[in-house]
Amino acid sequence: MKFRIEKKALLELLLPASAASTNKNSLPALEGLLFTVEGDTLTICGYDLEKGVRTQGTVYDTQDGAVVINAQRITSIVRNFSDCDVEFSCDERNYVEINGGQAQFKIHGLPADAFPSLPELGNDKSFDISQNILKEMIQSTVFAVAQSDARPILCGELFKIEGTKLTVVALDNFRLAFREESYAVKNNEDFFSVVIPGRALTDLVKVLTDTDETAHVELTKKYVVFSLGNIMLFTRLLEGEYLDYSRVIPSQNKIFVSIETIPFLSSVERASLLVDEKLKTPLRCNFNGNTLMISCSTQYGRVNDLIDTVKQGEDIEIGFNNKYLFEAIRACREDKIRAELSTPLMSMVIKPDKEREDGSFLYLVLPCRLKD
Repeated sequence: MKFRIEKKALLELLLPASAASTNKNSLPALEGLLFTVEGDTLTICGYDLEKGVRTQGTVYDTQDGAVVINAQRITSIVRNFSDCDVEFSCDERNYVEINGGQAQFKIHGLPADAFPSLPELGNDKSFDISQNILKEMIQSTVFAVAQSDARPILCGELFKIEGTKLTVVALDNFRLAFREESYAVKNNEDFFSVVIPGRALTDLVKVLTDTDETAHVELTKKYVVFSLGNIMLFTRLLEGEYLDYSRVIPSQNKIFVSIETIPFLSSVERASLLVDEKLKTPLRCNFNGNTLMISCSTQYGRVNDLIDTVKQGEDIEIGFNNKYLFEAIRACREDKIRAELSTPLMSMVIKPDKEREDGSFLYLVLPCRLKD
């Protein structure tokens, strides 16, 4: 195998693919990337048996062949070259020579047949979506995916496709994140839903752009495939029935508070400066008249922070985990939001202050018990 490529172009292929490699497996090939040259095309593939990334680019001075190279090692080598063309060559013993500028490396690779076979990815259903819309919907919900494997289905996000409408939901035992866009999906008339692992979606966000470029999404019985130009990411779907999230959303709220998003976020961030993470000290939110006072008292001291609101209903004092509250507010994409509450022991719902016809969001945060 032999090829030449510019360093910057090679890194653009290496970095996404290396996200799918793993160093937590006993198989050395899974710590590596499969390099394949056919004609003037270089294909780099990473695969950890759950998710995979394949990238393709144009190379020069080529000789067909394939080899597996340790992902972390090759990425570090290329990253530390000066801006130059990088030349690769590999002999029949899988001994790889890499030249960049005046630096030369010789490292041991593995035979291509040591790399695991990729799954069959023939599509059953497919649709298109703008990359910026998909990126924003994932970023504004994925923080609520469960981190514990106690309930594996909650380690993923529910993607519900209904014609042109896309609904994305994530929840764990403490919060819920809901996003909906009425006209996000293109080239689809079907109704279906899948649960995609949160870790794979976090990797996907890193390669999605902030443009209207199209992401093509294909679904099989066991996998979802995202095609983004010269990058393809695929991951195994989570099996099982997702929870009926609508049942955990309170419907009898009697207190409604209109709050400007940025001041609310800033106030929570300031009050969090004195939170004792070990003791998980909650933030006290005292909705009194048209004022919200956020306070926290710990061994480090005490903070009181006031912001203006417009409230309908009774006064209420309620406690929240500062991280969960901060992440929910930060995910809001409107200048003003509405907090809906009922009692100090019932979850707070955060919605847009004014609903949009083409989409919506909803965040639910479970309260903490406050000690007097």
